[in-house]
Amino acid sequence: MKWLKQLLSREEQSGDSTAGDLAAHRFDPFDASFVVDPYPLFRYLREHDPVHRSEQGAWVITGYQDILDALADRRLGNAPSPYAVVNPRNRSRYVCADVATNILPFLDIPAHTRPRKLVARVFSEQLKRRPPPLQSIALELLESLRQRGEMELLADFATPYSVQVMIELLGIPHMDAPRLKRWSEDFFYLFSIIPSEQIRQQLDQALMEFRDYFAQQVALRHGQSGDDLISALMLADDDGYRLGEAEIIDTLMLLFADGVENVDSMIANALAALLQNPEQLALLKAQPQLLSQAVDECLRYESPAQFVGRVALEDMELRGVKITKGSGVLLVIGAANRDSRQFANADSLDITRSPNPHLSFGKGKHACIGGPLVRQEVEQALAVLLANLPDLAQPQPELQWQQRLGHRWLQRLPLAFNSLGNSSGK
Repeated sequence: MKWLKQLLSREEQSGDSTAGDLAAHRFDPFDASFVVDPYPLFRYLREHDPVHRSEQGAWVITGYQDILDALADRRLGNAPSPYAVVNPRNRSRYVCADVATNILPFLDIPAHTRPRKLVARVFSEQLKRRPPPLQSIALELLESLRQRGEMELLADFATPYSVQVMIELLGIPHMDAPRLKRWSEDFFYLFSIIPSEQIRQQLDQALMEFRDYFAQQVALRHGQSGDDLISALMLADDDGYRLGEAEIIDTLMLLFADGVENVDSMIANALAALLQNPEQLALLKAQPQLLSQAVDECLRYESPAQFVGRVALEDMELRGVKITKGSGVLLVIGAANRDSRQFANADSLDITRSPNPHLSFGKGKHACIGGPLVRQEVEQALAVLLANLPDLAQPQPELQWQQRLGHRWLQRLPLAFNSLGNSSGK
């Protein structure tokens, strides 16, 4: 990095410690200490280098207000960087680039406007018409675990729960859960740096299989009127505008993957945060009416989605720093959610926090369509776990996080509990 070398050179000449501080606090999402705890670095960057040039070349934005403004700034586009594997220039070469070209997170206005409106309306109407039975899914899963006295939350509960919710919503066979989960894990490489050609090939293979699966599900519904989200998307019409079949298939992949990967991680992140803050957990048990606020606070405190990528569509300036056209910009949601200028005691978990304008679902035209469902899922999962396993404990206090760029996902969350606990489900 030329700018950092220049700073270091000036430091050697002047004895100024600023460059040394910047070098010591470089943004490296693959650094082991960052994976364990990124928040000290976020705090430093917010205070000393809020528009930070990373060694990878992207501009890293960490302040709440800057990010809130950027989410609505049309000078920042959603289409992948010209240097990204998933850029549209590669769509004839790579399946991943073709998929990225079709899905909402990578579309800009005006291409984004009508499909976003249509999908959001259909998704909302489907939830009202045929809401997934969240509590019964959670209770059924828990019943099979009760006698064990231990579980690994993600593998045994949170992931099967989130998969089952999406299966119910989409009206697809339960037996397909394992492969759908596997494809969903690969799908999220679309939103991060693809680290190798091997991973790119793995991703393309997964996406081809994922596409084939939903193409078959769409074909089964031709000429039929089902009561599921796939059928609803196929029939949806907005003043003559309809999604093409390829758009429907890729949108279904997006909805399924997002409805699993970030939801199971959010359940794990929320429960881990509560277990590591026992006074807050005790307060929630004493006042269960705080559950909705507790979920929002856990979303703020340990958001599973940490970065949102954008590309500068023109030369622009932010806080006196020139960002040139074509530059990548990372909006660090995880840093914004811990900004002390917006949240009092930002690094503390406080389930009574209100209001709580966290940015974990984004804001504006690209806000998460499934945000309301995610909240409901996490609320019901926590309610069932805490009501039926009142003595839940975390035998291994150290948390192990996945090294996954842009996401804060636990590898595992082992739990212990009394196998003779309450089974009321209330």
